Amino acid sequence: MRFKVLVAAVAVAAFSGAGIASANHVTQVDPTTVPGGFLVVHNVVADVPMSSFARAALADGADVFIQHVQLGANVATGWHTHPGPAIVTVVAGSVTYQDAKGSDCRSRAYVADQGFVDPGFGHVHRAIAGPAGVHFYAIYVLPHGAMTHVIPAAAPEECVS
Repeated sequence: MRFKVLVAAVAVAAFSGAGIASANHVTQVDPTTVPGGFLVVHNVVADVPMSSFARAALADGADVFIQHVQLGANVATGWHTHPGPAIVTVVAGSVTYQDAKGSDCRSRAYVADQGFVDPGFGHVHRAIAGPAGVHFYAIYVLPHGAMTHVIPAAAPEECVS
């Protein structure tokens, strides 16, 4: 239930124009130039770690960023983490989410209408666009006052080849 309330609050703040805050370290699109309507609908996002959202939403609230990420064919982001969780939803193309768990380097592919949650807080990963590239939206829920939404990191040992 709390997750639904959090997602609803993010959507209302993002699309109503109320409560918009800007951060000087990221470029913000003028919200009046974005057409009305839903950016993403009915995407399936499994394994939502509620503890990550509770950790990000402190007594003084949380900072929320919504980013449209566009990567060309087979382009990989650098290895990185986030200071809080990120809900990622793929709207076009495909992306592979790569991280380490246990002694394995995992690669999980997502296509349009699918998504995932990155738990943040030191969880190192990267995204690799598919052969047609990818467009996805990331909603970051960060502890209030976080200096940035992306923190570069070294590749996990399990993923170094």
